[in-house]
Amino acid sequence: MVGKARQWFPNDKATHEWLNSFKASSRYTYQSHWKYFIEFTGMTGDQILADRKGDKDYRWEKKVIEFKQWMIEEKKKAEYTATSATGAIRSFFAFHRMELQFRRTESVRLTEAKRKYEDYRFSTEDLKKMAEFSDLEEEYVVVVGKSFGLRAGDFLALTRGDLEPYINRPVPISIGEYSTQKESVPAYPFIDSDAQPVIKRMLEKMNREGRTSPNERMLTHKNAIQLTYVLKRVAERAGIKHGNKVVRFHCLRKFLTDRLSSHMSTEKWKQIVGKKISEGAYVSPDSLQEDYKRAMNETCFKPPVSEEELELSVAKRLLEGQLKAAGLDPKKLLRAKKCKTTAEEVIALQEALSKKRGSIGGGLSFELQARKALADILVGAVEDVKKRLAEKS
Repeated sequence: MVGKARQWFPNDKATHEWLNSFKASSRYTYQSHWKYFIEFTGMTGDQILADRKGDKDYRWEKKVIEFKQWMIEEKKKAEYTATSATGAIRSFFAFHRMELQFRRTESVRLTEAKRKYEDYRFSTEDLKKMAEFSDLEEEYVVVVGKSFGLRAGDFLALTRGDLEPYINRPVPISIGEYSTQKESVPAYPFIDSDAQPVIKRMLEKMNREGRTSPNERMLTHKNAIQLTYVLKRVAERAGIKHGNKVVRFHCLRKFLTDRLSSHMSTEKWKQIVGKKISEGAYVSPDSLQEDYKRAMNETCFKPPVSEEELELSVAKRLLEGQLKAAGLDPKKLLRAKKCKTTAEEVIALQEALSKKRGSIGGGLSFELQARKALADILVGAVEDVKKRLAEKS
């Protein structure tokens, strides 16, 4: 047992054994609920089990019912949170083979819950605007999050090795079978046309940081709730008016499933995002691709681009980052140039960066030298693309 669990439940064998049976993402939630139950009872997990062994009057069933009311009335928790907490408590007793036994009416009282909030329903324009107001990692959360539709814990667990082998294929790109945590069922996510260039830039960033192992996680956030914080922060920055509706990472999952359901059967979209289906409803991932491709007309900001346009798009974003680091505003510069194509924009950005480097002189910092080297590589790549475009025309 690590982290707060060791601090909150010292020398509590029963608690540690139970919490260690969960994966990290679930353990974080369960230990938070259990902390409240320890406070409510004034006992440790070991003491609770010892008392349960001699319980002939169903005292612990009554305590769990009282605990739910205590969470709502004393701790001012939402009914949905209190219900989740009682579920965690019941799992503790079940793990130690001392299941609680409730009457049917008691079970209903424990499991009924009404959310006090409603999730905000993102539009494609909302997400496009949020992507424009994001840094690279935030853009990855927004754009790749809506492309995959995975739960937060599963999304956070994605590694370089899950994505890199497929990234240069035509979109939508299947990454194959991906094992989910909550229901332990496979998901078959797709990389859409918006997500592909963002993932490429994330891989480029990881290369510069020396994070080249296939086991490196794409994001370094410590827990899944941080993904919700990212969305809230970016939505506010982008001026998204969500009223009394709640913005959380799960909204991206709802965004995708709502649109997938218009283009495929329930069994198909559930298979893509990782929800349980009957064995007889299984469909090959290859046959899911065409359905997903049709849905991209509603989920993507713009239609899929050619390989040349993709290279130019990646080059443009990298050059924009270098211009910002050099103290220039790339958007203002492009407005002044009135470029009509991505190729023209890349050329204008490269020219501006070259002029800026020339004005700085020879005393470049190590970081700026590294950026200069990367920009020089991009110049060659852009020239190659320009030649190919000229040959095709």
